[in-house]
Amino acid sequence: MWNLLGVSVSTANEEMPSGQYFTMVDENNNIIHQTGMIVSVGDEYISADNARYKVLEIKGDIAICNYQGEERMPVVGYDTKTQAWVFKGQEVPVLAGDKKTTIAVYHTHSDESYVPSDGKESIEGNGGIYDVGQAFVDELKKLGFDVQYNKNNHNPHDINAYSRSRKTAVSLMKKENPDVIVDVHRDAVPPGVYQAEIEGQEVTKIKLVIGKQNPNMKTNLEFAKKIKAVMDKQNPGLSNGIFIGKSDFNQDLSPRAILIEVGAHTNSKTAASEGVKLFASTMQAVAGGADNQGAAAKPLNQDNQGSFTTILILLVVVAAAGGGFYLLNKGSSSK
Repeated sequence: MWNLLGVSVSTANEEMPSGQYFTMVDENNNIIHQTGMIVSVGDEYISADNARYKVLEIKGDIAICNYQGEERMPVVGYDTKTQAWVFKGQEVPVLAGDKKTTIAVYHTHSDESYVPSDGKESIEGNGGIYDVGQAFVDELKKLGFDVQYNKNNHNPHDINAYSRSRKTAVSLMKKENPDVIVDVHRDAVPPGVYQAEIEGQEVTKIKLVIGKQNPNMKTNLEFAKKIKAVMDKQNPGLSNGIFIGKSDFNQDLSPRAILIEVGAHTNSKTAASEGVKLFASTMQAVAGGADNQGAAAKPLNQDNQGSFTTILILLVVVAAAGGGFYLLNKGSSSK
């Protein structure tokens, strides 16, 4: 049961002071990730290559992590005949008749901005993050989604921001009953952490953030893993992993509530906008339900699509061989 009460269970400041960030390292001191979020013992990170790490110790702004193994990710492929994304055990149609999927978008940290484009990292009022949010919303609408964009301001950027934004999220849930609800942020780290180029276009990577204090966290995490799996197929290099941190980020409100970090304050807003537009196509693949007036979802790149087809063929061959072996033995035993 999802909590629609106006009370957040977030209890601590989720971010480092301006100009500071955490560096997550493995036990050999190799850098795994950097983030402006507060990192605590027990937090976890699923890297871009699906390696899962758990924080064992904090030393100042260094988080020492232990490798937990390779994360099992959803298997996803694209069926060109039915125009459907296929996950293991289910299908998510790209086109779903007259009914549109509703996606709600809002910003907890309303001041967040991009220094190269906005001139400062924080702007009183609506910061540059709203321009990135608008780029996301516009792209979702092009893809055929019903989008509810709430531009409420939740400043100041303090420990009570999530309590204030919870009222917005609760309102969206009650009035719009969205299929997906997205809180759009940016990180606060050096530019290289999020900088990327995809098909010749400068973009920022997208990181997904999940709160551990949500009692239904596993459901939200599975949704985030589906998103990442599609990102890796559609636009390799766009994902900056999944951070699982000590908070709830109001994700107890919905099994499909997600927080995204679109670049950092040191990246350009243009690159962030391009990155989030690519991310929008991921929403179409994972959530489905865009109307048939929207643009078609981007299928797998040729290599990945071929790999998925090869896997299916191998499974059929193995099954056929197994069936033949069974019949052969049955015939032998009946003689």
